[in-house]
Amino acid sequence: MLRERQLLLLLAFCAHPSIGAAQDADDYRGGWRTDNGEAHIYEFSIRRDKVRGIYCTYCADATTLAFIDGKFGTGGITFTVTHVNADGSTAYQDTQSARLEDGKLIVTGRSGGPGGGKFERTLIKDPRGPDPLPVIVSRLPKAPPVAAVKVNQQGLGAPAPRYIQPGPWKTKLTENDVAGVWLGFGVGAPKQYFIIRKTGGKLRGMVCGTCDNPYTMAALDDFEIQGDILKFNILHEDWADGELPTFDKHVTAHVGWNELRCITTADHQPSRPVPPGVVPGFSLLGPIAIEATRGNRWPEWPPRNTSSAH
Repeated sequence: MLRERQLLLLLAFCAHPSIGAAQDADDYRGGWRTDNGEAHIYEFSIRRDKVRGIYCTYCADATTLAFIDGKFGTGGITFTVTHVNADGSTAYQDTQSARLEDGKLIVTGRSGGPGGGKFERTLIKDPRGPDPLPVIVSRLPKAPPVAAVKVNQQGLGAPAPRYIQPGPWKTKLTENDVAGVWLGFGVGAPKQYFIIRKTGGKLRGMVCGTCDNPYTMAALDDFEIQGDILKFNILHEDWADGELPTFDKHVTAHVGWNELRCITTADHQPSRPVPPGVVPGFSLLGPIAIEATRGNRWPEWPPRNTSSAH
């Protein structure tokens, strides 16, 4: 009788291989891209079983940005991708699911867009990893931190510039004041695109730079406008500046004279002393209309296995 019961347990385990080998959210979270064929990039933010994030093709083309909502479970991720019109209304939705196979992410689904139809895509983690920054950078899958580099926006070893406010901040912000593309952090390919789009009755977005590497991007969410202040979160999932790769970075911003002036905090990171005369934070310039970025495409896909530095 005991042997029969052991045999039944063994058969049950074989019939359900997920038992005892459940996949962790860390296996799925963060950015994935196709390695051949058409360009497709996914960024998954996972908190318990809730999944949100972004999808795009050539991500510096803000017209391709769409938004992910779904659930994470033992079988992977089931989700919808909502493509939006310029006014934030829904253009169409795709229903999709994602599962891991041999270290790659297999995404299957059906498109609700023009032409529709079923599809299957194989995605990888970008082998370049995140760019080196002036601070320690960590990432998932777990790997040794990227060593810090001593460089800033003014060049190697240059002193940090003194901040001078451009003019009075706008006293009452609206969605139209902040929706669009804001640029910052250097020039050329590594500069960062902060893309903010209307979707339904709220704002969502993404940050990328370079925009062909999922390790150098994150979803933006939890937007709030409070008078003259804009607040939102950068959803770090599989890479971050610091010892933890997964957390929300809180951004508080003002707008004035085409400048988005931002200050960031993170719950787990201690505040750093600020030198006298220096106003902390960073600035982004914009907003550029979403449609004005149409056609921003890098010349090759998949991108070469090279890394850039901020």
